[in-house]
Amino acid sequence: MSTLFKQITKELDFKTIFQYGQRDGADWQKEAIAKLISQTGFKTSADSLLPASGGQNAIVAILAGLFQHGDRIGVDPLTYPGIKTAAKMLGIQLIPIKQENGEISEEGLLYACKNENIKGIYIIPDYQNPTTHIMSEDGRKMIAHIASKYNLIVIEDAIHGLLNEIHLNPVANYIPNQTIYITSLSKILAPSLRLAYIATPKKYREALSSALYNINLSQSYFLTEIAYRMIASGEADKLIEARRKSARKRNEIVNQYLSEYNILGNNECIFRWLILPDDIMAEKLELQALKEGVQVYASERFAVGKENLFLQ
Repeated sequence: MSTLFKQITKELDFKTIFQYGQRDGADWQKEAIAKLISQTGFKTSADSLLPASGGQNAIVAILAGLFQHGDRIGVDPLTYPGIKTAAKMLGIQLIPIKQENGEISEEGLLYACKNENIKGIYIIPDYQNPTTHIMSEDGRKMIAHIASKYNLIVIEDAIHGLLNEIHLNPVANYIPNQTIYITSLSKILAPSLRLAYIATPKKYREALSSALYNINLSQSYFLTEIAYRMIASGEADKLIEARRKSARKRNEIVNQYLSEYNILGNNECIFRWLILPDDIMAEKLELQALKEGVQVYASERFAVGKENLFLQ
């Protein structure tokens, strides 16, 4: 990393480094990102990519750019809290969809399309946050099929995709003309590298570009150049593998201490989901753990709709 910083400061004029970046990002930088994303099995191109200031920033821009106040979006009954807060801020309603075997069911999605009038669906196929579930291939195909039939916008949050060594097909492969695909570098490379990229079909590009411009103006040229050089030099691949190794070591400890409990997530997942015994309340455990210096989150933070507020 230090070598990359030295190269940047030597090769680039400081005026360039600290100026605004290009509105939609530089093509040579995005070509490197497209190559990195291809490791997940999703083929995209530089002209389909738009930079954002992290995954949460990308989600807000997508909701603001493609949806309106009062629109409805289908989600897992337990989902990433960031989309809950973003949707609330923008007046968008999240609709929990019935699951089967830990993932959105065909019956539930059809019901939401016919009776809830959803305009889109938000999914995290790899290491779903918080349940750690990896969506089945059949589940991905089913979502693509129904989304095509009912003209849904699919928001595929793939921020953990590169951490999974065994890659299933992204939903975007099955329905590329209706899927907005998000990848984030902060989760896979470094938290302070607040960069995400949105792969978008051409028909959504202008609306998303405008939303990102209104929210961010542009991305940091310095950060985008660092990301580009990390990928081009192979440093990014090393960091991704280091993240996997670190996750495995941490999860060995988790598995050792919580072996008597039902805990979900494989050894490469950077978080785990603990199913508590019936006599332990999640909220109380969260508070008690915090007193002991350990931060955990109860299911209430992730639940969508009061009827789905089952604490684990």
